[in-house]
Amino acid sequence: MAATGINIDERIARLERRYRLALLTAMVSTGCASLAIMGAIGSRAVAAAPEQPDPKVMDTLSVRELKVVDNKGVTRVKIGAPLAHAVIDGHQNRSRGGRPEDTMSGILLYDAEGVERSGYATVDRGYSNVLLTLDDKHRQHAMFIAEPTGATTLRLFNADTNDRVDVAIDKDGPSISMIRRGKEIYRFPTE
Repeated sequence: MAATGINIDERIARLERRYRLALLTAMVSTGCASLAIMGAIGSRAVAAAPEQPDPKVMDTLSVRELKVVDNKGVTRVKIGAPLAHAVIDGHQNRSRGGRPEDTMSGILLYDAEGVERSGYATVDRGYSNVLLTLDDKHRQHAMFIAEPTGATTLRLFNADTNDRVDVAIDKDGPSISMIRRGKEIYRFPTE
């Protein structure tokens, strides 16, 4: 392992703090998205239930896509089945990381400039992972994955430096791995 002046306990403690922050951010983002959606759908609800059914109230709303826009008309939340492919630096990525036919359905969050910054989605075909992502304006930096088999992974990464930390658990138990500049510097367990 490369000597950095920081012992492994300090590094693990720092990673645990980052994990908690990423998890808290993800939970707050999901909560905000849920509140925005409920507010948009239920904005005309009344405080007390009427005695007679209101003919203007629908029990079910079926759509392929729902967009929540801010007061400037910028889409801030999108719910879709399937979701459109990601727009990165003004260009649509036709594959969302896989083949063009590999689609996802779920919720996307956008910043005030309309840039996708987070997503909570399920993969539509094949291996049906559930994903929660946190992005900067150009790339993903955190991903929480729940696989259909029960395996779970939290991945923090920086594509600019090729650094990555994975904290995972599967049928074989928990594991942690760290990659710096594309080379593995730590793995536990070692097998």
